[in-house]
Amino acid sequence: MSERIIELRTENSRLKKEVQNLENKILSLVGMISLNSSGGSEGKNVLNEQLINLIISTKQQLNIVSPKIDKFYANEIKKLNEKGVAILIITNDRGAIPTEFQEVYDDLKATSGIMIINNPNVRYLLVFNLEEALYSGGSLVKEELEKSILIVTSIREATKLRKIAEIFSLMLPSFMRGK
Repeated sequence: MSERIIELRTENSRLKKEVQNLENKILSLVGMISLNSSGGSEGKNVLNEQLINLIISTKQQLNIVSPKIDKFYANEIKKLNEKGVAILIITNDRGAIPTEFQEVYDDLKATSGIMIINNPNVRYLLVFNLEEALYSGGSLVKEELEKSILIVTSIREATKLRKIAEIFSLMLPSFMRGK
């Protein structure tokens, strides 16, 4: 009988450790994906602040999907590029971009270290690096983001970031896609 009690205590201890490990894994995932609102009277600059923080914190490569980009964000992207960070932008064809943004497009296209890929199907905003991704409606235009009420999805989980990178890759020309 005492052997059985010892067995049960050992099994109980093992199960407690497994439950603790599972709880730790769940707790580590909390906060890895969050939804926020941006815009309106209470959160006027939420998305702009998150975008700037993501851009300036990028150390290796910044990937952007946006229908158009304004001068404010173009300057932030160029500052990051000057630090040696590779930047890959997927945006609409130049002719589909409103004329007031075409000069910014031309300036970014002519900047060494910034690669622009045209895709006529860009309808959303996605900015990501190796640590974080921000996804929302809209464009990388500061004033529009201030005025719009948008849902912002922030992702920091590694497996989801890899999935986002795969989706991003599908928007690239076939010769540029990773294998």
